[in-house]
Amino acid sequence: MYIVIYKYNKIKNIISSNNNIEQVIKDLKLKNFILDDDKYKVFENIQDMGVKDIRAIKDDGSVMSIEEQIKNKILVLEKDEEIKNGVVYKLDKSIREDFIKLVELGLEKLDDRQKIVTNEDGSKYITQKTYEELFKENLITAEEYNNYIIQIRQGQYQSNLDGERAELLESVLSNLASQNLLTEEQKLQLESLQTKRQEIKTQYPKQN
Repeated sequence: MYIVIYKYNKIKNIISSNNNIEQVIKDLKLKNFILDDDKYKVFENIQDMGVKDIRAIKDDGSVMSIEEQIKNKILVLEKDEEIKNGVVYKLDKSIREDFIKLVELGLEKLDDRQKIVTNEDGSKYITQKTYEELFKENLITAEEYNNYIIQIRQGQYQSNLDGERAELLESVLSNLASQNLLTEEQKLQLESLQTKRQEIKTQYPKQN
């Protein structure tokens, strides 16, 4: 048999004995193991000796699961705790997934220039905010934003316009040369450009 001594539902001690329970309880009271404001309950068996709350022990001696204890408001999780693999788990901010949860719970803060993004599969990650977002949130000045836009434009110009512009210019110059409208120096410069273009094409051939 097991005698569970508790106070305000919190278990103070669990004593196992095969002797007469009434006599054991009298002895425990005489030895001050059971105080005047303590309570006790007797079970034939207890499956989990580590239980902390008398309410979690069912009449048959089995112990409620963590989920059952939470449902019955016997166990109250802290904001930074959750159930993981059947036990209470404290979120660790050094772990990326836990840190994101702590941020969403308002217990940790991201850098002002960062944000949390959710993937299609529900997983989450931290990334830098876009320049548009930074500007809308007054985290960068209009000058910083405009410098960024200029860089983007220049990259797009180089990728999409410079090649076509060079070909157009070469075509116009070739046409003028065929009409003898270029000076000798301009003709030499045009021939040099055409030679260089051919060298580049030869060095970096297209694949069929």
